[in-house]
Amino acid sequence: MDVFAARAGFLALAAVATVASGVAGPARGELLARVPAARQMAVCGDMLFVGTKGSSVYAVPLSGGRARRVASGFSAPNGVACSGGRLFVASRDSVTAFDIGRGGALSGRRDIRRDLPNSGAHSFRYIGIGPDARLYVSFGSPCNICLPRGLQGTIVSMNQDGSNLRRVAWGVRNSVGFDWRGGTMYFTDNGADRMGDDIPPDELNALRPGGFYGFPYFGGQIRLKGFEDAPPPARQIAPVFNFQAHVAALGIHFFRSLGGDALVAQHGSWDRSVPVGYQVVRLRFRGGRAVSATPFLRDVGRPVDVKEAPDGSVLVSHDAGGAIHVYRR
Repeated sequence: MDVFAARAGFLALAAVATVASGVAGPARGELLARVPAARQMAVCGDMLFVGTKGSSVYAVPLSGGRARRVASGFSAPNGVACSGGRLFVASRDSVTAFDIGRGGALSGRRDIRRDLPNSGAHSFRYIGIGPDARLYVSFGSPCNICLPRGLQGTIVSMNQDGSNLRRVAWGVRNSVGFDWRGGTMYFTDNGADRMGDDIPPDELNALRPGGFYGFPYFGGQIRLKGFEDAPPPARQIAPVFNFQAHVAALGIHFFRSLGGDALVAQHGSWDRSVPVGYQVVRLRFRGGRAVSATPFLRDVGRPVDVKEAPDGSVLVSHDAGGAIHVYRR
């Protein structure tokens, strides 16, 4: 298991043999910046862009300094990603592109997609740039357990000008995190509520373009309430890893500094008699397969996203605490 040990005012990553005791140890990171309702992050050179649950996007120097609001007027601009000197913002109803200038200044605002599907309570979009240079955006299902319509409950890809939109995954309840490993996209998916403390699991899925991932017929491989006897429209692609039910697995990122393992932000439960989550876990891979998830950072509020800084540091966003913390070697 991995914990952080204090050194010179920062926290150094150290491998510690504490698996048997199950204790991850204390973990206190350095505050990088205060960002109200901080959500997805994008590392763009020496700047960090941060999406929010509010109406604004912020820029934070990775060298340290105050967060600066660089764009506003959105409806929950949760998703941010950068490519080729441009920043892409995914909000409830649009995908917007900007040109990135000095010091993180944004200009040339233009909506490349409008009228995104209404995802109700699951309307926080995640966005990323794939190895094919296309934009990938998640659209949640509008409910706890119901039949999505149109592009609800999907992940789509599009060109960076918004053209040529394709559905690449469907039957997805609410994915708010994905990243690529060895050319394969892995995405988290939140399980349904109100089926008890221990089912259904939160999921990690591997993308097979065009694949059906089970919702609302399955959560993991468990039949969901109200759809127990309903025939699914296609064969389900089963999860490659099951997280504990209700941990709310959100952002995932594969880290060079962890040998290609991933960190996953577990936002934490609300529909459980004993709360779970509220931590960052290390998802270990062996032979190209996810084999275990162990605590990496505990008691870190409500983490949303994780990213790797250029120096290998771990960046964690927290929406309830309105902060970005950094954990350095």
